[in-house]
Amino acid sequence: MSMQLEIRRYRGGDRHSHDYSQILFPMQGSMRLAMEGRCGTVASHCVAIVPERCEHDFEPSMDCSLMVLDVETSALSDDLRPDILRQEIPIVTRVDPFLWRLFSLLGAEVEADSGRAPDAARLALTGLQLVRPGSTALSQRPAEQRVLTAAHILAGGRETPAVAGMARQAGLGQSQFHALFRATTGQSPKQFHLRKLLDRAVDRLTTTSEPVSEIAYSLGYQNVSSFNRLFKKRFGATPTEFRAAGRNRPN
Repeated sequence: MSMQLEIRRYRGGDRHSHDYSQILFPMQGSMRLAMEGRCGTVASHCVAIVPERCEHDFEPSMDCSLMVLDVETSALSDDLRPDILRQEIPIVTRVDPFLWRLFSLLGAEVEADSGRAPDAARLALTGLQLVRPGSTALSQRPAEQRVLTAAHILAGGRETPAVAGMARQAGLGQSQFHALFRATTGQSPKQFHLRKLLDRAVDRLTTTSEPVSEIAYSLGYQNVSSFNRLFKKRFGATPTEFRAAGRNRPN
C-alpha cells in the first residue's frame, strides 16, 4: 500500500497508531483528536494529519463520516510528497474554501463509487500540495473547549437552549459563539441539537417497543406530526416505517 482512500464512519473512540501517515477529511460531523500532548477538533473545512507511528486518541461525534487517506510517505518521491506530510508533528488545519470543495467532491465520488478511490487518492494528494503547513497547529483554545462543553450539554437535552444563554455561559458574544460552534461541530446549534434528538429516537425505535408518540413526547416534541416530518426528512421514512424496516431486515 502506497496510498489508500476510503470513506469511514466511526461509532466510538479508540487509541492507536499506524505505520503510515493518515489524512482525515471530515465529510460529516466532527472528531476530537489528542496526539503528543496536543488536542483539537477536525470538522468542516479542516483536515488532520496524523504522522506515522504517532500514538493518538480520537473521539468521533455520533454522525462522524470521514474521507481517510492512508499514505506510506517513504514510498512517495520527493516531488509528490506535500510539504504538510514532511513534518513529524500532528496537525489540524483549516483549508481554503476552493480546496474544501475539491475534497468534498472527491468524498462524494468515492461514496457513490468506491472504484473511484485510486483516482481520488491521487487528486487528494495533489490538493494537499496547496495546504500551507506554516499556518497549521494542533491545539484547542479555551473558547473551543467551552463550545464543546456546550455541545455536550446540548446533546443530552430535550429543548434547544437560547443561543444567547449558551454564548453567555461560554463567555462569548452570540455571533462569535455561533460561528465557533459551527466551525467546531460542523453544524449550527439548532442543527446539532435536532440531529442528536433524532439519533436518540433511532436508538429507542430499534431497541424498545415504546409507541412512537411516547418517544416523540419524551424527546420534547409537542406533537407527533412534527416529529414524524423531521424524522422522515432526515431518514427518508417515518418512524413507524423505519421501525418496521428494521424488524423485517434479515439477520
